[in-house]
Amino acid sequence: MQVEVEKKILVVDDDATNRLVVRVLMELRGHTVVEAASGHDALDIIEATDFDVILMDLSMPQMDGFETTLHMRKGKHCGSYKPIFALTAHTDRSNFEKCMKAGMNGVLGKPFDSGGADQILTLLNSPTSHSPS
Repeated sequence: MQVEVEKKILVVDDDATNRLVVRVLMELRGHTVVEAASGHDALDIIEATDFDVILMDLSMPQMDGFETTLHMRKGKHCGSYKPIFALTAHTDRSNFEKCMKAGMNGVLGKPFDSGGADQILTLLNSPTSHSPS
């Protein structure tokens, strides 16, 4: 039996309800969640804290998820190499390609649910992949 190691997750979303849903689903699975209400907040947080994965809303005011991811990938902090997954209701092919171009590792649909939580954890525990199928 494989024992799952606790993961530290940054969820970036301007909607408090969306952050709460992710927090509850991931904490019920024994993981730690830190919330950022904006891209700017996320950039500040990752300067001081290391995460196993970042879950990124795409549609945020001031700095969207694409721009935030680009800043993370260019930095010297944990976001430059940690897996970043988009959380979006727009899971079409063109949006997927835009996410990949920004440096994201995959796209998960909203609303985020138990299936999405399990998919992220499966990917994080897989030694070979950080992209959803």
